[in-house]
Amino acid sequence: PTGREQMSPEVTLTDSLIARSNHLQLVEPSHPESRSMELLSPSTIRLDRENICAIGRLQSLRGIHSLYLQQNKIEKIENLGCFPSLRFLSLAGNHICKVENLQPLRHLRVLDLSHNQIQTLDPDELPRSLRLLDFTGNECT
Repeated sequence: PTGREQMSPEVTLTDSLIARSNHLQLVEPSHPESRSMELLSPSTIRLDRENICAIGRLQSLRGIHSLYLQQNKIEKIENLGCFPSLRFLSLAGNHICKVENLQPLRHLRVLDLSHNQIQTLDPDELPRSLRLLDFTGNECT
């Protein structure tokens, strides 16, 4: 042993991670000309404590209503437009500094951004559909 702390590999949220972590199946697309696989998805995806550092570009997951990404290492809110039906999003306990890129989530009602590193909040970055926002444990007041 070198005495150095072992680093966890950086993980990006991808379609295959969603499928693997939530025991979903990747199926052939309904349109053969599409080269990507499609996910048979439930309405909730749980990916808490997966060492996720970034949210990659995902396929459209229209049936997802709840997404749990708490206790990861996410630094930026991005690429969530693939969840157009999302109503609940938990990004608690990450490394997010700025609230952004939430406008495509037109049905989002509950957003948990507690225990991040957010110092300022522009209300225009929040979807108008939002009813509950948890900002506990941030520097923003």
